[in-house]
Amino acid sequence: MATSYDINLTRGSDFNVRLVVKDDNGTSVNLSGYSVSGHLKNKYSDTGNLLNLSPVVVSGVGGAGYVSGFIDLHLPAAQTTGLPITQGVYDIEIYQGTYHQKVIIGQANIYPEVTRPFGSSYTEEGSYE
Repeated sequence: MATSYDINLTRGSDFNVRLVVKDDNGTSVNLSGYSVSGHLKNKYSDTGNLLNLSPVVVSGVGGAGYVSGFIDLHLPAAQTTGLPITQGVYDIEIYQGTYHQKVIIGQANIYPEVTRPFGSSYTEEGSYE
């Protein structure tokens, strides 16, 4: 069963988090040979995604990091700027060949930015004028 972990993003800000994939016994999963994918949606029933999270398996030096079960998410400010202010959902999946498993699921809380550059305002798309 997937681990539940909520994430909080602020529009217009970088977002970085390291997640850990663990088995039912709480042991980190060796991710050697696995690929990973993840998406953010407004709600589960949506057919389109708000954002491809582009997760990355942490391999470390010479592959030593695979055993850690680490998956990194890095979203630059340019990707978070246009997101709607909402409580969405996301999931992370590992896969290898025909094997697919959801390993992390959760709510994605997207908050507005409070501090803006002096004299600027947002366009409808969420960019600064």
